[in-house]
Amino acid sequence: MHLRLLSLILLLLVCKVFAQGYQNLTLQNCIEIAKKNSLALTAAKLSEKTAASTLQQAKFARLPGLSGSVSQRVSDSPLLEDSEASYGFSMGLNSSMPIFTAGRIGHSVSRAGYLKEVAELNSEAVARNLSEQVIRAYMQVWSLIESENSAKASLVLSKKMLAKDSILFQSGSFTASDLALAFAQVASDSLSLLQVQSNLIQNYTALRQLLEIPANNAFSLLPPDSAKVDTTESYASLLALAQQNSIDKKMDSLSVLAATEAIGVANAARYPSMSLSGSLSSGLRWEIEDPRYQNQLKNGFGYTASLSLNIPIVDWGSAKDGVLQAQVAQERAQITAINTQKQLENTIEQLALQVETYRLQWEVSTIQMEAQKLALDKSVQQHELGMLDISSLIQQQTIFNNSQIRHNQAKYSYLLGKSLLNLQIGKF
Repeated sequence: MHLRLLSLILLLLVCKVFAQGYQNLTLQNCIEIAKKNSLALTAAKLSEKTAASTLQQAKFARLPGLSGSVSQRVSDSPLLEDSEASYGFSMGLNSSMPIFTAGRIGHSVSRAGYLKEVAELNSEAVARNLSEQVIRAYMQVWSLIESENSAKASLVLSKKMLAKDSILFQSGSFTASDLALAFAQVASDSLSLLQVQSNLIQNYTALRQLLEIPANNAFSLLPPDSAKVDTTESYASLLALAQQNSIDKKMDSLSVLAATEAIGVANAARYPSMSLSGSLSSGLRWEIEDPRYQNQLKNGFGYTASLSLNIPIVDWGSAKDGVLQAQVAQERAQITAINTQKQLENTIEQLALQVETYRLQWEVSTIQMEAQKLALDKSVQQHELGMLDISSLIQQQTIFNNSQIRHNQAKYSYLLGKSLLNLQIGKF
């Protein structure tokens, strides 16, 4: 009985922990969950395994190979009258190893090593791209959450004014047109709230799907933990940090090195190559009267050893074409590296400008929103005292709502740009 009770308690605890596993997530939590559940990142990790295997095989090319052979033969001449079938059995071991390859193996090993590093960096690039998607989705959700709170506050105020104006209308202090304006404002604020909530649900769902969290799991977010304004570093310092932490630049550098080694591999086809090979073999024949097959195997034992020199004479331009193809691939890799550098410079410059612009807009919009809030509160008081008509109140409420929208846009544009900039310079 006690064992059953203990099992039930443990099951409830496990269910509680599982249910809370996706609640109150920070931005960093979201990124970690996305990386853990991402199929694209898992697929990229598989490429690392194949690249590691390719490097290992390239190293093994230096070592001698070993193969075995077993054969059973039968021969006869059925058109001859006295012909008898002859049966034989043979087996052997063969081995060979390269002696000189004009650097082909060495270049192949180096190239495979660079490509292995590229595969590892590609996984990091996939993870960083996934992080950027999560950052954008997370900030969009919180922007809409704040928009929803603002829309709810506006609707509460509109309903409050409608209730008061309805009493004034019944007492004859309010006209029907004034009451209609109050009704219209409530309807407008209700529609705005519905639209914001619809967008919020869609973006919440998009973020949950991006994290690969099942729909039946509890899912909630904590607000950004960096909701403060900081001055932006200089473009030069940001670019220097971005270059140090750029995955694409590292991949491009390794790709250029791998392309250079590919030229060495292709160029080796122009030169002679030398290899050492050997074999051990023995066999027996079934038609021999002596059944002591051990003697046959002993007497039939033999070995061969050879040193081969392969000299290319006429290849109809095959080696030259291979070198040309490798050189073109190297030039393309170099062009890609230059383009990556330019794109990085442009990205950092644009992000730095955007972050600084939104930082100033956030500071200004905060002051403006606070001022408009005070103006709205005063307008509400004046309306309640009968000193301000409903049309003027609605106008002031609209001004305040627009200031909230500008503030929200500036705030989350700044937080988004700052997070993306930190992601680029390795501070995220």
